[in-house]
Amino acid sequence: MDKYTEIHEKLDFLLEDHGVKFDDSRLDKQTLHSLHVKADKLLKAHKCTIPEGDESVGALQPKLNRLISGHGKTFDASDLDPESLNTVVEKLTVLVGAHGEHS
Repeated sequence: MDKYTEIHEKLDFLLEDHGVKFDDSRLDKQTLHSLHVKADKLLKAHKCTIPEGDESVGALQPKLNRLISGHGKTFDASDLDPESLNTVVEKLTVLVGAHGEHS
């Protein structure tokens, strides 16, 4: 499974778990734009302000950090590359785990 598919599966789970109805059929799921759109939807579901930034992998990090802290979790990514999709996967894994604790 490629990274984009893995990330979308985790984001889709989180959106569904929050009861967010989202039609992603018009999104190119192999783009950073699609990841930002879904992360923004999650932030809105949490009533968080969406941090400004470009549509890079690095700009996803503060969004995911807000979601992690909003779930009462911490994640030390200091040894991870903020421009890597692997870092995004790691952070989303923490979020999915936090949802598992509340199911």
